[in-house]
Amino acid sequence: MFTRGWGRRCRPFHALAATVHARAPGAPPTSSTCSPKHLKDLLRSCKDVRSLLQLHSGLLVFGALSDEASCAQLLNSYSSFHRAGDALAVFNTSPCPTVLLWNSMIRCYTRTGEHKKALQLYHRMLQGGPEPDKYTFTFASKACAGALDSVTGDMLRQDVERRGLLSDIFIATGLVDLYSKLGMVKIAYELFESMAELDAVTWNTMIGGFAQNSHPREALALFARMQVAGEVPNSVTFLNLFPAVCELSALILCRAIHGFIIRRSILPAVSNGLIDAYCKCGRTDIARKIFDTMFSGKDDVTWGTMICGYVYNCCYVDALALFDNLKMENLKLNPVSVVSALSAAAETVDLDKGVDIHRYATKKGEDLDISVKTMLVKMYAKCGDLQKAKSIFDGIKERDVIAWSAMISAFVQADHPKDALVLYQEMQMAGIKPNQVTIVSLLPACADLLELKLGKSIHCYTLKSNLHLDVSVGTALVAMYAQCGSFNTAHVLFDNIEEKDIVTWNALINGHAQVGEASKALEFFNQLRLTGQRPDPGTMVGALPACALLNALQLGASLHGLSIKNGFNSDLHVKNATIDMYAKCGDLPSAEFLFRQTRSCEDVISWNTMFAGYMQNGRANEALSAFRMMRAENIKPNIISLISILPATAFLAALREGSILHSYIIKTGFLSEVLVGNCLIDVYAKCGRLDYARDFFDQMDSKDTVSWNVMLAGYALHGHGERAISLFSQMKDSSVKPDSLSFLSVLSACRHAGLVTEGKTFFESMMTKHQLEPNLEHYACMVDLLGRAGRLDEAWSLIQRMPMTTDAGVWGALLGACRMHSNVAIGEIALDNLVKLEPQNVAHYVVLSNIYAQVGRWADVRRMRLAMNSLGVNKTPGCSWVDIRNTIHAFSVGDQTHPQYKNICDVWNELHDKMEKMGYIPDTSSVLYNVEEEEKESFLSSHSERLAICFALLSTESGTTIQVVKNLRVCGDCHTVIKMVSKITNRTIIVRDSSRFHHFDNGLCSCRDYW
Repeated sequence: MFTRGWGRRCRPFHALAATVHARAPGAPPTSSTCSPKHLKDLLRSCKDVRSLLQLHSGLLVFGALSDEASCAQLLNSYSSFHRAGDALAVFNTSPCPTVLLWNSMIRCYTRTGEHKKALQLYHRMLQGGPEPDKYTFTFASKACAGALDSVTGDMLRQDVERRGLLSDIFIATGLVDLYSKLGMVKIAYELFESMAELDAVTWNTMIGGFAQNSHPREALALFARMQVAGEVPNSVTFLNLFPAVCELSALILCRAIHGFIIRRSILPAVSNGLIDAYCKCGRTDIARKIFDTMFSGKDDVTWGTMICGYVYNCCYVDALALFDNLKMENLKLNPVSVVSALSAAAETVDLDKGVDIHRYATKKGEDLDISVKTMLVKMYAKCGDLQKAKSIFDGIKERDVIAWSAMISAFVQADHPKDALVLYQEMQMAGIKPNQVTIVSLLPACADLLELKLGKSIHCYTLKSNLHLDVSVGTALVAMYAQCGSFNTAHVLFDNIEEKDIVTWNALINGHAQVGEASKALEFFNQLRLTGQRPDPGTMVGALPACALLNALQLGASLHGLSIKNGFNSDLHVKNATIDMYAKCGDLPSAEFLFRQTRSCEDVISWNTMFAGYMQNGRANEALSAFRMMRAENIKPNIISLISILPATAFLAALREGSILHSYIIKTGFLSEVLVGNCLIDVYAKCGRLDYARDFFDQMDSKDTVSWNVMLAGYALHGHGERAISLFSQMKDSSVKPDSLSFLSVLSACRHAGLVTEGKTFFESMMTKHQLEPNLEHYACMVDLLGRAGRLDEAWSLIQRMPMTTDAGVWGALLGACRMHSNVAIGEIALDNLVKLEPQNVAHYVVLSNIYAQVGRWADVRRMRLAMNSLGVNKTPGCSWVDIRNTIHAFSVGDQTHPQYKNICDVWNELHDKMEKMGYIPDTSSVLYNVEEEEKESFLSSHSERLAICFALLSTESGTTIQVVKNLRVCGDCHTVIKMVSKITNRTIIVRDSSRFHHFDNGLCSCRDYW
């Protein structure tokens, strides 16, 4: 922009030799009758290329191009029409071109933007042409600036100094312009200060140099000096000054300059720049007033500037409305208007509007511009049509680095990081060098795939190409290393960034939060506050999850208040993060209140956040209700919605709801998504239909490791050890590499089935054959496996050999085994360790109380009760639920609130009489009260699963399978009772407790009394 001043100063170019006479009226142009002035008039009369070509032909026929001056005039005419090829043909007609022709041709190439060709011609002139004159250096410096050729620029400057031409104001101004465009603003300013003579163009060039190189204050200071020096600012001065105002976003300054422009009566010439400045200062309302009052002089640039201003300020609806006005008035279209409108459509994810803009741009012939094509790629990708985006990208013949970067970014944003890396390789093979935008787009792909090695190689490239000095690149590197868990390197890079912006801080805060280092995330958040920098929405999106991880509700609420104070409460990302924080901290009422505020925006992410919140708080029914409401309001669920809500049906064992969701998934085309398929396997397995789960697993076209793991976990949950082992072998035969979760599932299946030898073999093979180090969960599973089998000494020995510190899971498994085998001594050791690790967990006290009760140590049972009371902890009450005709009926232990409680008691009494005749004797060892046996039996009869089963018998037809879900482990007496009930009623009864599935049929259980 800052070179516009060149057109304001007229410097006489080479005088043409006037040696020919004027021809008679009507006579053809001949060498003897065509004067230079008349030739100039004839050339000026050519309004298009065709008339110029005709005149050229006539001049050749009549020999009117015999001198260099005439050739130069013709060459310049072709140059004005940007016909560099025809100009070169004129140049080549001279066997020995003079400096006039050389200069004209160099100037022609700079006019047409072919700066490299201009410099090639300049080098040819130096090697074998005439001696350059001062005009040569003026045009060559422009070519250097256009080509950003610092080497030739330095050589040109040295030649100018050697010839003593630096005092020439035209040449010196050209060099100031050159170094400004090269980013060497310090050298440019030194040249400026060394100039003895300054005119308006020189001042404008230097002001523009400062403004375009992010030195806004220096630009403004020079503007003040210009006036003190007595030089009157013109329209170009302000056009060059506006970028400085925009960078500072100084509204007061913008208003002052606006007033200055009005007083100077130069508003029409700078209206577009003023509109842009007000938009960059956040005042689109003032910009629109200027736009609306431009009754004349409103061109395609004006429209493009206003639409672009709306997009810059996230006023996407206004941008699209103004573009519609542009269409209605059938005005000239330019790439800026199209790119801005497409950007607005992309940000609002309005594919229909984007397609409409695409069609209109095609109709107007503006879709061929590479910037438009690149924006089309971005728009289609953001609107979810990645295939169309890739199709447009493939159709770009001469892809520049911006187009490549856009497609790489599209793949990353669409969660296709592998495709992004493949495209990066293709870009390198095409010989395109990545720029900072490419690097910033690519590094997240490395982070998503945890490709630290590739990330390091890209880091090396940035060091070699000096791209690491760019703040955005440095920030992307910090984020990549943090996401890959390499925090030492991330911190070093962070510390080396001199001018950290808020995005840099966010990268580190989010990085720590994402890997669960909540305290570190909040530590950096506090450091950010101490620097005086203001957090932005991205900061809050990183800090709020850290509060959720720490269950720090009060701190999270404080951050919520800070968000409101800073005006971030309307930001959907912040609002969703706040909803998530409240839900994870257990404050569902606050989460629901914020959710109701957000729903009007029809934001699917808000719904997904609420689904997850309900599930995290064990409110699966509410999650399903919210999903039904979402569909009723015509908000289309996405893949995240489905994988968030499917676990609700699994949790409730709501087979019908799961089947309905399965049908919806087929209808909406999500069935091919592996993530969704994995969830469906889990749903059917947890709903008791292992056959459906296996059928679906076998039908999946593509499976990942998680698919196999989920199926293995299903077999483990149902106690099918042999089937799990068979599937594990099939997994290895299918060239799918088992991971630690695969082994955890198969070990769990072995422990439920009592396959001790097989379990020990799998555990040992983790290290010896698969180079996987067992973690705490694997050790806990092995302790449980050995303990259940009565090998408590072996389990104790394994704990002693563990290479890491034991956790509550390991000691809990040992305590559970002690309960099964009534081992008080080891049980007390286990509890001592559990109390240190989880002092508030009541379950551990209950288990040891059970052990004491089994051996009749009632004094110790009372002691456990007192210990629980002193700690203020209570036993989690048993709760069971059953689905009867699409309604979930929940029962808690001793619950008498159900409307049909009397009928339920009648059913139970009838069953109890029949069981007694079959020899039923209650097992009261699990009742932790030293009371009479009759009272203990009364406690047992009120267990929640018995109430649920009796209600199901009362509410369903004979022969119907009953399925009950319980939140705790089924006690021994209830297990015996349900076996007998299944025989008496000739019903299949399926119970899913906190440990596994029990399939009761004809008096037998699938666990074979081993659970």
